[in-house]
Amino acid sequence: MKKLFFTILLVCAYGLSVYAYYENNYPITVTQPDGTIVHCFATGDEFYNWVHDENGFTLIRDPQTGIVVYAKLENDELVSTGYQVGSIDPATIGLQPWLNITAEKRMQIRTDFFKNTPEKPVREGYTPPRSGWNNGTLNNLVIYIRFSDQTEFPEKGTIYKDMHNKDQEGYPSQYGYFKALSNEKTLIPSTFYPVSEGSVIISYQDIYPRSYFMPYNATTNPDGYQGGDNGSQRVEREHQLLKRAVDAVANEIPPDLDLDFNNDGLVDNICFIVRGAPTAWATLLWPHRWALYTSSAATYIHGKRVWDFNMQIETHLDGSSASVLAHEMNHTLGAPDLYRYSDNTIDPVGSWDLMCGNSNPPQSTTAYMKMKYGGWIDDIPEITKTESYTLKNVWSETNNAYKIKSPNSSTEYFIIEYRDKNVYWDSGLKGSGMLIYRINTLAQGNAGGPPDEVYIFRPGGTNTTTNGNINSANFSENAGRTEFHNFSNPPCFLSNNQPGGIFISNIGQAGGETMSFYVNFSMANSELTLSTEELVFSKIPVGTTSDPQTITVSGSNLLHPIQYTKSGSGNEFFNIEEIDWDPSTGGTLNITFSPESTKIFTPKIVFSSLGAASKTVLLKGQGSGVAIDDISASSSILVYPNPTTGELKIENGKCKIENVEVFDIMGRTAPLSPPKGGKQFLSNNLEGWQPKADGVVLNISHLPTGVYFIRILTNNNVIAKKIIKY
Repeated sequence: MKKLFFTILLVCAYGLSVYAYYENNYPITVTQPDGTIVHCFATGDEFYNWVHDENGFTLIRDPQTGIVVYAKLENDELVSTGYQVGSIDPATIGLQPWLNITAEKRMQIRTDFFKNTPEKPVREGYTPPRSGWNNGTLNNLVIYIRFSDQTEFPEKGTIYKDMHNKDQEGYPSQYGYFKALSNEKTLIPSTFYPVSEGSVIISYQDIYPRSYFMPYNATTNPDGYQGGDNGSQRVEREHQLLKRAVDAVANEIPPDLDLDFNNDGLVDNICFIVRGAPTAWATLLWPHRWALYTSSAATYIHGKRVWDFNMQIETHLDGSSASVLAHEMNHTLGAPDLYRYSDNTIDPVGSWDLMCGNSNPPQSTTAYMKMKYGGWIDDIPEITKTESYTLKNVWSETNNAYKIKSPNSSTEYFIIEYRDKNVYWDSGLKGSGMLIYRINTLAQGNAGGPPDEVYIFRPGGTNTTTNGNINSANFSENAGRTEFHNFSNPPCFLSNNQPGGIFISNIGQAGGETMSFYVNFSMANSELTLSTEELVFSKIPVGTTSDPQTITVSGSNLLHPIQYTKSGSGNEFFNIEEIDWDPSTGGTLNITFSPESTKIFTPKIVFSSLGAASKTVLLKGQGSGVAIDDISASSSILVYPNPTTGELKIENGKCKIENVEVFDIMGRTAPLSPPKGGKQFLSNNLEGWQPKADGVVLNISHLPTGVYFIRILTNNNVIAKKIIKY
């Protein structure tokens, strides 16, 4: 869950911070002017949310007729097609699902929403604390609101109070969550107003109907606010509503109840629970966090000004349980959102942190978030030595995380922590194991990412634009992921996609009280080095073996043996001989080439060592059929007549002829034909030859007049002869 929020951050100036609430496919109903109920879904946040059907086709309310229709996009605006939802198949009129305005325009809407919002009016002389700033008791106020046309809340007061306050092991309350998350440093009890008993809720009833706080439409909602969700009328109506609600209950709040635990002169937190469901196309009646900043709405409780507030909508809160409350309260305590508001290329954190995705019960934030924004961890110790380390799970008060600096960046580093599903609060996670994540000290939160402040490494996530499988981010021996380095899956990389330069191995079993792992600084930049990246064997006579050529392979900081493999077409004609080879350090290899034809072969040898970038040697070998002259030919082989008009006789003498090829003067293979008709055959194919007891007969009558070479492969020799065809 994601919201707006203004807070003190220990590491930045005291001012305005903005957070958003984002929901995917939240089920809602809308009513047509004729009273027909349409079941659809809303997606978005309080700045901008849009309505769509179950197939993702975008819906709007026609501004002229008030009818809910399919939308089309014109000049980056959603406009009416005139087709009522359900009346046609929208694909038949060329519409695509998930049609929407651009991410840039949505971001501009968010920016415009806050351009007139002032900074917090903290008391003069206030200085944010430098340590333990969230330690203590924060008394959270909860105020129920219903509108003039609504009946009282159902009898669910006990449910809401338990959701906020129940202090029982195995129960997902906001109080219990922060008690555990902070190791009992921060306690957040809630009190409810107007005061009511048991399950019965007594709410403040406003003077206006619900429609007064929804967008204007001439047909369906003539008394709604005009000027859009960034307009002054929406702001004024919302702020006056909340001022009236606070003023109505202020006298019921005990004067001795501490509402300002950090002593900044402002009420710490108010949660308004509004009767009903989130409303389509209405950001006011969408769960959100904002500030009561307009001067006309300034209101006080026992001398403390109300500023930050969190609006929760009844049915949404029912469906999301304490996880929504915990997410919102963590904003109050200083934590930013860890999901991106606009660029959804990747999900940087997923469900591994409460500030990115909600589980039930609410899951932990990362150790880094607990340290920087919660103040519940004083410091995360840095690993500087090559050795084995052991971690407790992140809920432990000590030994809950380690930091490793990147040798390749002065602004980014890595954190290791252990997450265990056996801990009640983390029972909703996808798995147990070690999380490894990158911190970018130049960013604050992930809302404006990339770059992201926090990025969790996951299988398949090979760079800043490839998402991978965030649900499988947990490293462990159980999961089969026990190493992390520049060339693992996932690889260790920085925000600029350059290698991060750390090496972690021997990651142990998950599920116990601790997890172990090994850090090796000497292995951080393992490397293979080759003496050459290409070997060329030129015009090697077919049937012979070339002289050897040498490759020298060496490695630095290697933890694993060097392996090599041949691949590619014709790799079987290249032979590797190990001269002084040691897989742990490398050595020298001799490569020879024994072609079987006049083709050019280009396979490769790939050298690899786990933890180092693989290296490749390209092999290029050309077989030649005309490299042996007549002087070296065996006198036992006779080729005649020469010159010839067509028929060519080859007598083998004492040799066994195994293959025959004919080439032109360019070295190109010439096709052969059988001497007495029949199908044509190519060289390297004996089909169609006319056998004789002492040799073979070929027919080259189909070849143009010119000079040719015939290459004869016998059982013990390779013979080449020049032939003249006329």
